[in-house]
Amino acid sequence: MSHPDAPAAPPASRTRTLVVDAADESSFRSLNGVGGVPGPAVGHPDFPDMTPLWREAGVTVVRSFDWVSRLDTRNDPTSLFPDWSADVDDPASYNFAATDRWVESVHTIGAEVMFTVASSIPRNKLPAEDVELYGRVVEHIVRHYSQGWADGPARPVRIYEFGDQPDFGPLHFAGRPDEFYAMYRAFCEAVQRVDPTLTVGGPAVAFPLEADAPYREGFLAYVRENGLPLDFFSFLWFTDGSRDPLDYRHVSRELRALLDDHGFAETELTLCYWNYLAVPSSSAPAAEKGAFQAATAIALQDTVIDHAFFFRADSGRDPHYGFVDPGGVGDVDGRPDERSRALALAGRAMRGRRLGVEGADESGFAGIAGREGEHVRVLVANYVAPDSALAPREEDRFTFRIPIGEQRIELGLTLPPQRAELASSGVDAVRLELTRLPWTGRTASVTATSLTGSVDGPTEVAVSAAGTLQLEFALPPQSALLIEVTA
Repeated sequence: MSHPDAPAAPPASRTRTLVVDAADESSFRSLNGVGGVPGPAVGHPDFPDMTPLWREAGVTVVRSFDWVSRLDTRNDPTSLFPDWSADVDDPASYNFAATDRWVESVHTIGAEVMFTVASSIPRNKLPAEDVELYGRVVEHIVRHYSQGWADGPARPVRIYEFGDQPDFGPLHFAGRPDEFYAMYRAFCEAVQRVDPTLTVGGPAVAFPLEADAPYREGFLAYVRENGLPLDFFSFLWFTDGSRDPLDYRHVSRELRALLDDHGFAETELTLCYWNYLAVPSSSAPAAEKGAFQAATAIALQDTVIDHAFFFRADSGRDPHYGFVDPGGVGDVDGRPDERSRALALAGRAMRGRRLGVEGADESGFAGIAGREGEHVRVLVANYVAPDSALAPREEDRFTFRIPIGEQRIELGLTLPPQRAELASSGVDAVRLELTRLPWTGRTASVTATSLTGSVDGPTEVAVSAAGTLQLEFALPPQSALLIEVTA
């Protein structure tokens, strides 16, 4: 049966059938984390409140790096520890107020915080001058957020990450690798003095496919040789150079093999930031970005990634760089667009138990389904890669420039192999076949929500005596639909 209110579907040759088996159940991976600023805080009253969107999206954990909660290695009035000559043991020496408010904002929606310890980039990228003192300061910060020292939050923070893109040229860490390693050791020892059951990891590498690199193999060797904990290895990946949602499958396989080969089989893999584009000169329409987000959120479920954080799930207002980051969602005041709706629809779809789905491809037509109580939800995406991503590459290398003041820093990274399958197969409609539904012979309600914000339904439909239901929807390029069927 077709959805009576759905737009007229194109000819069948461009219609793809997606079959959902409601009796084939498995688990979703825990990949619904985000990075971003939760909302207004001390010193930033104009930042929009993102927590309603995060609640709708079912966000489970938020990475703190882009907050004001940075531990600078030099004197800085905005740092968590503003003056390095101050008394380390005195609560008055710390600057917790704005960060505390954001931690509480995250906790109010039931999510956890992954607290990132890194310096106040872009103003300072220098290593600690006194590593022992640095460790003592980290210890007090962890005590504040995990044990309530100095009126810390009531709910403890239990996940701590060290570093943020130390391999990002001179832009994020202007020290030697051995200085970074020593800071990681001080960080680990500080966290363990507070509570050895807390989760620690790092180093948030920016270029995870660069082999024999100081912050990949070198970092892992140091951690192993010194017996340090590494509960998770974190990395970033954006697709400016490929525009391919399946990059994450390739990159995560490479890193999983790297960890296993270096004796870190129990270390989890954390994608601490992902998005379509990150380079300021890259651009794409919001609908294209939203379709990519939906397709990628689906694809991530079939990778070896243990935890993932979409960046950035806020308006893009940045408390450090003083500009609006194009990686944000919605407009500068937080009003939604296709990107924020993609975040919400993906979060709504991947709840409860995962259901078996057949009929998707590796060219941007993606589908996933879940059952939560009396609700079956199906997310379908139709992402189409731009022509620029389909042109044959001369090499699997992407170079770009980052403007920092008057500087133009040129950087490059290794890409996954280019896939011929990325080219779209021209789908613009979906036929949805739901099988083995538990509501045999009953009436169900169907609602379809798109990235544009349009909602069709609810419409009543009949489930067959065999537990099947057929629906059909237009699905133009650069779109996604969340179809909800409720008994």
